[in-house]
Amino acid sequence: MRIALLISTFSLCLAAQTPTSLDAPITRVRLHPDEAWVTRVGEVRITRAGTAKLVVKDLPPGLGLDDLRVSAKGPEGSRLGDLAVNSEVRVVAETPEYKALLKEREGLRDRRDALEAEGESLNQELTFLRNLQSTYEKDVSLKLVSAPPSTATLLEMGKGIQTSTHEILIRDRRRKRELEKLAMEERRLEAAMQQQSGGQRRAPSRVTVEMTTPKAGDVVLELSYRTRAARWTPTYEARLSGDRKKLEMVLFAAITQSSGEAWDGVKLEISNTRASRSLAVPRYSGGQDVAWWAPRPPMQDDKESKPEYRRMKSVGMVAPAISGGSSTQNTYILDGSDVSDAVSPAPAEMSEGATSVIEESQGLATTFNLDGTKEVPSDGQPHRFKVLAKDIEPELVLTATPRLDPSAYQVARFATPSAFPLFPGAAIVQYAGTQRLGQTQLWVPSTGQKFELGFGPYRGLRVSFARVDVKKEQVGTFSKERQWTLREKLEASNDTSEPLDIELHDRTLRSTVENIKIASLPDNTPSFEERVPGVRTWTLHVGPKATGTVTLGTLIKAPMDGSISGLEGLNLPQ
Repeated sequence: MRIALLISTFSLCLAAQTPTSLDAPITRVRLHPDEAWVTRVGEVRITRAGTAKLVVKDLPPGLGLDDLRVSAKGPEGSRLGDLAVNSEVRVVAETPEYKALLKEREGLRDRRDALEAEGESLNQELTFLRNLQSTYEKDVSLKLVSAPPSTATLLEMGKGIQTSTHEILIRDRRRKRELEKLAMEERRLEAAMQQQSGGQRRAPSRVTVEMTTPKAGDVVLELSYRTRAARWTPTYEARLSGDRKKLEMVLFAAITQSSGEAWDGVKLEISNTRASRSLAVPRYSGGQDVAWWAPRPPMQDDKESKPEYRRMKSVGMVAPAISGGSSTQNTYILDGSDVSDAVSPAPAEMSEGATSVIEESQGLATTFNLDGTKEVPSDGQPHRFKVLAKDIEPELVLTATPRLDPSAYQVARFATPSAFPLFPGAAIVQYAGTQRLGQTQLWVPSTGQKFELGFGPYRGLRVSFARVDVKKEQVGTFSKERQWTLREKLEASNDTSEPLDIELHDRTLRSTVENIKIASLPDNTPSFEERVPGVRTWTLHVGPKATGTVTLGTLIKAPMDGSISGLEGLNLPQ
């Protein structure tokens, strides 16, 4: 009786220690900008109370404890125990895929052996025919001395040899083409075998979870693990309706993954948070900042140490050296005077690739659940999925910057859309109806300003910039100065039969030094706005088949000596 009890107890302990393999398919994937968390869910029935070991196999190689999250549901009072992760031992040659590739390679080698043997046989036949023809020609030459052979016999013999040689050459060319195809198949097969071998160098991971239950029952295990071979990037589409009254903004997620696992029929979650970022709050560590200053005598040729030179260099406005003249060279800087400054500088995010820009402009942590189930193969290629759409009623305006571009553009202007994530620098493709117009990057304006999206040139309106007059003279009684009087004009010509309103933009000339004086002439067209600092805007109402004009007059004064930087775009007479 005691022996039977001991055997029974030992059997129960052995059964409790025997791991139970759990089939846990991928059901959900949560994607972040720099990684993804893959969730597998499996269900198993535990037949007796106690501690059971549940094992999930064939997981991506290289998993560690920091890459795992485990939760479970079971009978009331169940609890999770130890968690372990290790690698499975697997030999490459033992996998079914690798064995199939080996078998295919043996078949290709057999085909190559047969083709090479056929080539040797054809060469022997060709050599035999050539020797036969040579022997026959010698025999005919001997017989010509005694008795000439018949013409029919000569023709028949020569034709037979020629036909046989022709057939052999055709067969040999076909054989060579087969060898070329075979070489391509062998290269493809070798690449597949190397991929299989490389993929198995790191053995797949295996996770073991201990689960203690007070009684028998069903247990549902949820295992999530991190993969850094998957990510998502935002892209947008802006579709302007045919009647130009509505604008649909659509956010897409371009998902790329090369984890080695196919995500088939899974729920996808998109998050803009970086799960691996530190959440430490910045704090002062104490102590006291000490300010100090040490004089540095300026060197005569050490111009890079001068603050004004460093500022000039930082904005790309360093004037070139001018030979001749006075030994003391003065340089004067103008602010916003170059033509290139007429465009508002793009934010830093615009210079980055869309793949590296993922922070939402509001700085919020946002998560989206995509509708239905999705398929994302492990091919390293981007797969696009719709995340969210927003209908907007924009204000359509015509704008132009004639000094930079002789075209009028259609612009959709609208307030910041609510409950719609905005990722500065992300790619945005514009459509007018079903026609694709082009692509740009999403730029989020500053507080109080509206969004602007361009939808191409407006063909019914022509704009132009022209210089009317420029005059240089010397002024001043005691201290002589150079003075330029510059007159320009901006024009908008309406070729349509309807009145049009257009916004004309031009930069504002400003001086940052007292030596340079810039003033507007009295005949300037008034009633302009400065919505963007340094940019003037006039709104013209242009009637049908009519032309609207903006007159620009500028007076510039500068000392006789020294060079001026910032007026190069004006091409002033020197």
